[in-house]
Amino acid sequence: MRLEKRRMPALTAICLILPLMLALLLGACARKEIVGANVWALGVPLAGLSPEDARQSVASRLEEIQQNPVLFVAGDRSVQVPAGDLQLAIDEAGIYSEIQTHVASKSPFVPASFLTNGDKMELAATAEPQSPNIDDVLQKVAGELSKPAVPERYAFDGRDLLILAPEEGQTVTPEDVRASFQAVDGSEVQVSYVSLPAAKDEALPALALLGEFSTDYDITETDRNVNLDLASDAVHGVVLMPGEVYSFNASAGERTEAKGYRWANVVVGDHLEPGLAGGICQITTTLFNAAGQAGLIFPEIHAHGIPVAYVPPGMDAAVAWRYLDLKIRNNTDNPIVFGSWVEDGEVTVRVFGGSQESTFEIEPKVVAEYPAEGKNPGLLVETYRVEKKDGVEVKRTLVVRSVYEPSYPIPK
Repeated sequence: MRLEKRRMPALTAICLILPLMLALLLGACARKEIVGANVWALGVPLAGLSPEDARQSVASRLEEIQQNPVLFVAGDRSVQVPAGDLQLAIDEAGIYSEIQTHVASKSPFVPASFLTNGDKMELAATAEPQSPNIDDVLQKVAGELSKPAVPERYAFDGRDLLILAPEEGQTVTPEDVRASFQAVDGSEVQVSYVSLPAAKDEALPALALLGEFSTDYDITETDRNVNLDLASDAVHGVVLMPGEVYSFNASAGERTEAKGYRWANVVVGDHLEPGLAGGICQITTTLFNAAGQAGLIFPEIHAHGIPVAYVPPGMDAAVAWRYLDLKIRNNTDNPIVFGSWVEDGEVTVRVFGGSQESTFEIEPKVVAEYPAEGKNPGLLVETYRVEKKDGVEVKRTLVVRSVYEPSYPIPK
C-alpha cells in the first residue's frame, strides 16, 4: 500500500507535463513567417501578411504610383505632375529588402491585436525620374512651390478696403524637388523648403473713402460689357503712393483681341463706328469723377469729340492707345487705392486715401454753344475741381477745357 501511494504523485506529474510538452511542440510546428506589428509600406498596411502577400500588395501599389500623377507638397503650396512627365523608376528590390527586415515568426497563441501594437512603422522607397526633360520639370515644380514673403498690403473684401497682414514666403530649389524622390511612400511627396521671414516694412495707414462715382450701362450689349470688365481690371486694386502718377494706358496696355477685347461702338470725330475695345472710356470716365471727388489732380485728360450718354458734357475722359490717356497724380501725403466694379448695369469706382478736411466736386460749365441744323449744338465746356470746407467753396481749379462737335442725338 505504501508503494502505490508513492507512485501516484509521479504519474500525476507525467500526465500534466506530457500535454504541455505536446502543445509546445505543436505550437512550434505551427509558427509562420509574417510581417511584424504596425508595419506599412507606401501607404499600405502589411502587418500580419506573409512575405509573399506583402510583396504582392507592394507591387500593386508601386504600379499605381508609377501610373498616377504625383502631388508635390511644400508647406501650404502644392503642384501635381503627370506620371508621364516624371517616368519614375522605383527601387523595388530596396523596398522588398526593407520589408524583410520586419518579418518574424508568429505563434498562433499570439493575439491578433498584437499586430497593431507599438508605433506605426512607415517604409518608403527611393525613386529616380527617367524623363529626358526632367530638369525642366523640376525647375517648374520648384518655381510653383516657392513664394515670396509679402508685406502688409491693401485688399478688397467686397467693396470694403482691408489691410492684410504680412506673410512668410518659402524657397524651393530643383535640388529640393529631386531629393524628395528618396522617400516615396505614395502619390504625395513632401518637398523640403527654406522659410522666408515676413517682410517688415512700415505699417500701412488705414484709409477712408474719399470719392465714389457710378455710371449706367446696358447689360444686353455683351461685347461692350466684356470690354468694360477688362478695362475695369486695369483700375481695380491700383495703389498710388504719394507723388506717383497713374496712367490708364500703361496699366491696361494695348487693347488687342488676343487679350479678349471685342468690337463695339467707339466715338470717332462726330460719329460712332465699330472699333476694338469700344466702351472702355466709360471706365476711365467713372474713374475720373471718383478721383476728382478725392481731390486728385490730372496731368492728362481728354474729352470725346461728341458728348456721351453716361455723363454730362465736361465729365467724360476719353482714352485711345498711344495718343489719348488718363493720368492721375496722387498729390496727398498718403497712399491712394482704386476699386472698380462692373455689376448689374452699373460701373462704380471708389477711391480711398487719407482723411481730408476738404471735400471736392467735379463741376462742368458750358461756356459756349455752337448751333447746327438737325444736330445737337457744339459745345465749349470748362470743367472745374471745386474744393469746399464745411460746405463752403474755398477754391476752384480748372481741370480741362473741352470742345464738343455738333452731334446727332447723344449716342452710347
